Amino acid sequence: MNPQTQHQQPSRFGSITWLQEELAAEVRFVDDPDLTKRIYQWLRDAHDLPGGDMVSIVDHHLTQLRRIDSDDEDAGMAEYPMRRVDGDGTGDFPDSCKGCEHYRTRCPVFIDPVERRRREALESEYADADMSQTKRAYRRYAESIGCHQITQALADRAEEYNALWERGMDLYEESDVEIGHTDESDEAARIEAQVAQGDR
Repeated sequence: MNPQTQHQQPSRFGSITWLQEELAAEVRFVDDPDLTKRIYQWLRDAHDLPGGDMVSIVDHHLTQLRRIDSDDEDAGMAEYPMRRVDGDGTGDFPDSCKGCEHYRTRCPVFIDPVERRRREALESEYADADMSQTKRAYRRYAESIGCHQITQALADRAEEYNALWERGMDLYEESDVEIGHTDESDEAARIEAQVAQGDR
């Protein structure tokens, strides 16, 4: 199956964004006050998670990576140029980029227009894909371009993301039982989602 066609299917199991939409729609029909409270808490937690899906998580990490933290109010939202501007270039990159083959020279992720377009195309193609597909695509991209920051972003958030996903799927199943929407297709959907999660 063509990946682009597959990603355009309405089913986005494994996506925190999909769970947010489903639970936000269902919570108003739930009569159990405890379940309602837990769903709203989950929605708050999902909102507070930096990046609601793998695309957003990587984008958030890269955005934060480039920012220069400064006590100087005049500095504003200063960013590392991510290419050598002065001297040996160490001041032009964040310390966390040390060890990268592009450190102190020119970061292709931010500076190379071809690679920027490639990353933007990846973001667009996998915007609605499930987590396992997106992680694999980003790992391949990170390996090909030599960027350990993207790999680190995936590793840092994976555990937190997975725990939130599990809670969300449990609440989704519980809310379906509460409002009487469970049937064989719902169970098949849950099995499909769990298979996708296990294929990380």
